[in-house]
Amino acid sequence: MDASQLRKQLHQRQREFGDLLSVLKQRRPLIRGNAYTLRRKCGKDGCRCQDGHLHESWVLSVPEKGRKRMRTIPKGKHAQWQSMTDSYRRFRRARSRLVKLSAEIIKLVDELERERTVPPPL
Repeated sequence: MDASQLRKQLHQRQREFGDLLSVLKQRRPLIRGNAYTLRRKCGKDGCRCQDGHLHESWVLSVPEKGRKRMRTIPKGKHAQWQSMTDSYRRFRRARSRLVKLSAEIIKLVDELERERTVPPPL
C-alpha cells in the first residue's frame, strides 16, 4: 500500500476515533447490568398466574462476583434505569472498538513509516 492510501486510512480511523471519544465523554450516568421485565408464577392456588396471566416486575440483572444478581427496579424508574443500562452497553462497545482501533492505527503508522523511510545517502 502506498503512503497516500495509508494516510487516507489513518484519516478515516482518526474520524472514527473522534466519534468513539464523543460516546465515551458523555456525562450520562451508567448502570452496569441489564434491565428487563420478569414474568413468573407466584405459586398460590387460585391466582390468575396459574391460568397463564403471569406476574410482572422490572428487574436489574447485575454481574457480581462471577454470578448474576437480580434487583427489583423501583416503580416508575424502569425507563430511566433501562436507559442507563443501554448507555453502559454503548459505552462498553465504544471502549472495545477504541482498543481495536488503536491497534489498527499503530499498525498503519508503522506501515507509513516503512513506506516513507529511505536509505541513508552515501
